[in-house]
Amino acid sequence: MLTIVLVFGYFLFCVAMSFYLDYRTRKKEVQETAEDYATGKNSMGLFMAFALMCGNVISGSYIVGNSSSVIQYDIGYLWTFYAYIIGWGLTCAYIPIYRAISYKYGCASLGEIFDKLFGHRVSVCVSVMIFVAFAGAVSAQTIIVAGLLESLLGIDGTITLAMTVAAMVLLALLGGMKGLARINMLHVIMLSISVIVMLIAVMTTIGWDFGQVYQTLAPQGTFKLFGGSRSTAYIIGTLAVQPFVTVVNALSISGAIGAKKAKTALTAQGLLPVFAVFFFGCVIIVACCGKFLWPDIEPSTAWYTIANHYGPVMAALASCGVLAASMSTAPSQIMMTASTAVEIYLPMRKTPMAEKDRMRLTKTLIVVFGVGFQLLGLVSSDIVSILSNAYTIWAVCGLTFTVFLLWKRPDEKCMFWSMALGIIVCVVWIIYGYIFGGTPFGIEITYAAGIVAVGTQVILTFVTTKPGPSENYLHYKQARKELKEAVAAGEDV
Repeated sequence: MLTIVLVFGYFLFCVAMSFYLDYRTRKKEVQETAEDYATGKNSMGLFMAFALMCGNVISGSYIVGNSSSVIQYDIGYLWTFYAYIIGWGLTCAYIPIYRAISYKYGCASLGEIFDKLFGHRVSVCVSVMIFVAFAGAVSAQTIIVAGLLESLLGIDGTITLAMTVAAMVLLALLGGMKGLARINMLHVIMLSISVIVMLIAVMTTIGWDFGQVYQTLAPQGTFKLFGGSRSTAYIIGTLAVQPFVTVVNALSISGAIGAKKAKTALTAQGLLPVFAVFFFGCVIIVACCGKFLWPDIEPSTAWYTIANHYGPVMAALASCGVLAASMSTAPSQIMMTASTAVEIYLPMRKTPMAEKDRMRLTKTLIVVFGVGFQLLGLVSSDIVSILSNAYTIWAVCGLTFTVFLLWKRPDEKCMFWSMALGIIVCVVWIIYGYIFGGTPFGIEITYAAGIVAVGTQVILTFVTTKPGPSENYLHYKQARKELKEAVAAGEDV
């Protein structure tokens, strides 16, 4: 009963906090534009920007999925997430790039940045990537939260699914991106407490002697990073492609643009890999200790099962941690998809849209996408595959953008066709996996998407462009120059 009260109470408290933030905004009579509402541009302090960026690091599916994978397979099964940690560190090099373009052109989102650099059709490709990736990610969070509430409350799964969908939409709808960043600060604190307490509990049970865990589980292959459940080819492909998922992560970029200063954005991004190591490390250690202490533990419910061994308070903390992680991710992603759709639509209009109408359209799309994307969670129960495959589509954008920055020669045409074909490959692989399981021709999605996207870009660049920096690259360099001059002049940017 205590677990139900605490977890459901936290669930309701987060929703109530959203209503309060929305009420406070209205009471202050703040004239917030639709863009400010959807992005929180240049208004977030360090902790707020960091908390918003954490939405992609601390999803509930990572907790449940990773602990399950370690118990069922080994720590080598999580190579995708190790690559993400590398990528979150790598992204620090990209933050000044995004801030510079945002400064020069007044961009407030990832789509606008690519629109200014390359044109509308490349921006549409980036937006499609956001849709596909967030559709999978949001659906995964819905599986976790609805399943958690169902097991706690003991009521029909359809009801808990409806509750989850409604709550996630309300969180996205009320308070805007800035409000979500504030609520995320609470989620980060709750998650940190949850995993630390779980870690202390299992380590105390084994007498703080992790050596005995290693000696028992090592012969079973639990600690095999290489030669375990993932093939060498899979690991190489993952390390070559998956880090680039994070460098164009829409929530990280939103946090970077939302930060008050470029320095604030860079510091917030720099904290992400540190937090990720802490987060993933705690989850993996708890899972390994659980596998040692209770060898017959059910992998899919391991996180909750381990917590239940320590009583209702621990069960509540563990469940609140998963709930906090999920509620920090899905609403922000729903918000991003809605604002992205508006960005695609506005250039198609013959007449400008009034600010009031733009705000109404943004909120309408939050409801539409929030409901639609969450119901996609009914398609598959393999939450690890949902996330890794959905996010792989971003690697197409990250890889081609990185080649552009390093090579300097690719132009708008090269960027568009490489992204478009890469997206098509990703979508085909994802649909094939949902319907048939496995991958077409036995080729992993990372290889298929990466080879097609980069191969197309390289071939088109050699065939259709002249040697030397493209006009698009020169625009980027000018933006970097102007930002540096602004910082040197003491401007608050």
